[in-house]
Parts: sequence; structure tokens; C-alpha cells
Amino acid sequence: MKVKIAVVGLGIGRMHLKYYQQMPDVEITGAVDTNPEVLKKISTEFNIKTFLSVDDLLKQGRPDGVSICTPPASHLTFTRIFAKRKIHILCEKPMAPKISDCRKMIDVCEKNKVFLMIGFKKRFSPTYRFLKKGFEGEFGTPKWVLARFALGRVEKAWFWDENDGGGPIRENTIHMVDLLCFLLGKVKKVYAEGGNFFMPAFLPQIDAAIFTMRFENGTIAGIGAGYASEWGFAKEQLTFAAEKVVCDVDGSFDKPRDIRYIFRNNPSQVFEKHFEQPDGFYEEIRHFVDCIKNNKQPEVGGEEGLYALKVCEAVKRSALRRKPVSV
Repeated sequence: MKVKIAVVGLGIGRMHLKYYQQMPDVEITGAVDTNPEVLKKISTEFNIKTFLSVDDLLKQGRPDGVSICTPPASHLTFTRIFAKRKIHILCEKPMAPKISDCRKMIDVCEKNKVFLMIGFKKRFSPTYRFLKKGFEGEFGTPKWVLARFALGRVEKAWFWDENDGGGPIRENTIHMVDLLCFLLGKVKKVYAEGGNFFMPAFLPQIDAAIFTMRFENGTIAGIGAGYASEWGFAKEQLTFAAEKVVCDVDGSFDKPRDIRYIFRNNPSQVFEKHFEQPDGFYEEIRHFVDCIKNNKQPEVGGEEGLYALKVCEAVKRSALRRKPVSV
């Protein structure tokens, strides 16, 4: 039996459709967007039914799961609609603009016994899965981390709206924050320096920052993030100094293809690994479908989405106050 899936919001939702359509055990029951021109293109490209509203989608039947890919301010509303109809949810990050909204999303899903998965695709990246296994095994625990995760220009008003996307520290840097929590655990405190350096049209929103994170296990990390690059030049680069190895991750933004590492007891030998499909997007979608098929909780749920938002909000508060902030 095929898993019936719908997608709401056809910006990043188009990528969800792309990967769902590659899975023979998935039936796409429809896609929703408020832009008729977008719907026309999607209908032709994917040969699926499209709808201008969620109400119209649900009139033609109940899917087993849905990807919510709309701007964050609408996530709580759509989560309530689908959870009350017993439809499992994959919600794009950030989970919501407010911590209180995140908690409401978790509560309504728990009450209605449906899965709430948050779209932190980096947790499913084969690159970072390789490192996760290494850090839990022969590599030892990282003690010092440095990350470059500066994105290109985004002009969409909702992205910068504090009551919606919340700017690049919340809307995009949350990916790197969640990844480091996945690899290293909980964060004790952050210290950030940042401001509005490049996008005065969106003042007072913070557009870029450099910040440190001290984890509960003692690890320290430094991250440069926000709108501090351009898309043709944007990089994803990390260095991990662990107990037994030093390793570098390198690739274009959201595509960490290459790992180079050496063991401290044999620094003359460099090991290299290359990953053709490193972003984790397909694996994330596959995991959601498998959770529905096998009635198992997703690896990354509402609590992880809420926690990553807390860390990002602490980064923004620290940048405004110019002093360390506890998480």
C-alpha cells in the first residue's frame, strides 16, 4: 500500500515533491499554494493535482502525511488543521516564530497522536552521519569547532520579518545550530557579535553574526553565519578538533561534499571521503515516509525544533545585548 502525501507551500515544497515523486511507495495526493501561476507550473511539472487552499485539498480525501513548507508564521495554524485530522506532519524549519507556538504545535500533535517531524535535513546528511558515528567511536569527542555558514542574498519580506522568518539567524542558521546540537549535545551559553551590516531595508533585523557556543560537555564552537556571502560564492566549511582526530568538512552552501581527516597519533597520513549527494534532503523525506509506514517516531521532532529555536533566539539576544546569554 502506498503512503499518501500532500505538500503545502511550493517554494522549498517543490524539493519535497521532487523527492516524494522518486519513491515508488508514495502517492502524492496534491499540492497547495496561493499563487495560481505556481500551481500551473507544478501541476505540469509533476503531473499532480494542485489546490489554492488546504480546505480544497482535504475535500478530496485525507492524506497519511503532509509536508508544511509555508513561511513559519503559518506553521502553527496548519499543524492544528492537519493534526486534528490525524495526518502526520513534516514541518520545515524554523518550527515557528515563537517558543510558545512551538509548544502548541507539540501539544496538538501529541493530543491527536500524530508524528511531528521538523525538517533539519543536515541530521540526515551522509557527510555528517559519518562524522556522528566517528565522534561516538574512534574519533573521540570534538573539543573545538569552527564553522563558516554564510548564505547569499534573500529578498523575501517574510524571511526578515521578526514575526515570521525572523531573519537569517533564525530562518537559516538554525540548520547549523541544530547540526551541532545533533553532534555535540545541549548548549550551555552563547556569545554573539552581530548587526545589520548589509540589508538596511530590513533594519533592525540582524543580518549577520559571529558567535560562540559552549556546550554542556565542555566543547566550544565558533560560527560565522547570516547574509555574509553571495550564492555563487557561499560555502559550508567546518573544522572539528577532536580527541583523536582533526577533520575538515568542505563544500558549497548546503552541500558538504568532502571530508579530510588525520589521526593525532599518525599526522602524516591524510584520509579523504567524498559524498556525491551530501545535503540529506532525500534521506530526510525517506525517513518521514518510513516513520508513517512503520508507525515509529521520527528521529527529529518538535522538542528538537523548539530547542534549536531557543538557541537561535539566545544568539540574537546576545548580539543585541553584547554579552553572553545562557540557553
